[in-house]
Amino acid sequence: MIREEFNIRKNEIDSFYEILKIVELENPELSAYNLMKEKYETLGFNRSKIDTLRSTAYLLLYNLIESTIYNSVTTIFDAIKDSQLKYFEIIEDVRQYWLNNMYKHDEKKKKETIIDTMMRIADQIFENTIELASNEISYGGSLDAQAIFATAKSMRINVNNLHKIYNKNTHGQTLIDIKQKRNWLAHGEKSFIEVERTTTFSQLKEAKEYITVFLNEFINSVESYIENKHFKIEL
Repeated sequence: MIREEFNIRKNEIDSFYEILKIVELENPELSAYNLMKEKYETLGFNRSKIDTLRSTAYLLLYNLIESTIYNSVTTIFDAIKDSQLKYFEIIEDVRQYWLNNMYKHDEKKKKETIIDTMMRIADQIFENTIELASNEISYGGSLDAQAIFATAKSMRINVNNLHKIYNKNTHGQTLIDIKQKRNWLAHGEKSFIEVERTTTFSQLKEAKEYITVFLNEFINSVESYIENKHFKIEL
């Protein structure tokens, strides 16, 4: 499930990069036949259009990062549910992660909402297997290498092999750049043209390669974690 979704989104990015590679050429144009007007129409790509497309690549890359982490976490909890494990049969780290995401303190929450949340938590602890939906997990555009390692640590996922291939100056800095540029665009702090005015296609290609390697190894760690049921207390 995790790897399948990862490959789908990676293929989408690869397709987008094929378009980027073409528009980076000298005087690129897009031509198509207009059936209504019965003639070909052509669109030229100036530097502003190309910069906008490059910025879009960062949104796609961050989406790949975020979806991979979300899918990893929800798949772990799906595995717990499928194993029919109860709250006290799960290691303390995972119980804590679950509680932190099920209940997020907010001063604006109404008393009824808080009580309802606490009742749902109590019900799952004493009656059902614990569940965690993707909408109960929130990273708020904060995912970089440090946040991903922290997520793994909080659930006691062994990422030693990821640490072995990890390079702070390549994987680490790339993840920070993607997060920052995604947030600039998502929050409207900078325009698409501003964000990608100085980046080359070669740099974007490197960014894709760095995060693909990083996420692939992270998925390997999660798959091993699930396969060996490392979320379960050993009796």
